[in-house]
Amino acid sequence: MIFAFGVLALLVVFTVLYLIGVPGRSTPKSYKTNVDCQVNTVGSQGTVTISGTISGDATSYSVTVDVLDAASHQRIGGQTFEVRGTTTFGGTTPAQAPIGPAGIECKIAKVA
Repeated sequence: MIFAFGVLALLVVFTVLYLIGVPGRSTPKSYKTNVDCQVNTVGSQGTVTISGTISGDATSYSVTVDVLDAASHQRIGGQTFEVRGTTTFGGTTPAQAPIGPAGIECKIAKVA
């Protein structure tokens, strides 16, 4: 009888922990993003201005943006933004130059 109550109590504890979430266990975030970038090169120096938005069910996000050469799809730059209390992010980051004739493209590489 005592064994049965012990098993029942253990099941209740596991159920409660599952429902409220265990610290350290990440919860999936639902979000929608948009990112745009503009490149400026002078000789062998390049900078990329990144601007984007994110909206979803969390109050903060860490958004990593990769800047790619449009022709080769090789990474030529990137930046991670900590987004809290707003839906916009942006900044300027260095990029490897020269930029190919096809230009650049930006993509969201990671959202946490």
